[in-house]
Amino acid sequence: MLPTRLLIATTLLAACGGALGQQVYRCGSSYGTKPCAGGVVVETPPPASQADVAQARDATRADERRAAQLEKARLAQEKNAPKAIVLGPATKPEGKPTPPLRKPEEFKAVSGAKKPKK
Repeated sequence: MLPTRLLIATTLLAACGGALGQQVYRCGSSYGTKPCAGGVVVETPPPASQADVAQARDATRADERRAAQLEKARLAQEKNAPKAIVLGPATKPEGKPTPPLRKPEEFKAVSGAKKPKK
């Protein structure tokens, strides 16, 4: 996996090397190296130094190692975890059928207030 990443990084650095010193123009919502009507020159940051690139690579490798360790620990923890406990029967018990549902009894709300006399 490392050779692939190294190849990609080298290709990107080589491609960016030719762009040094060129002005970048913003034309509406797109960017390009050719000026356009109403285009604005955009300031681009200087390229990263070799020391910064090396430091970033080292940090990435350290992150990858730590992620691999964490994944290994997680897999071991999942392997040793207790199985799920299911309470109750897994299937419907044989025997009595379930009684049919009844209609609910009629309910009338009654006020506690006294009725006025006529």
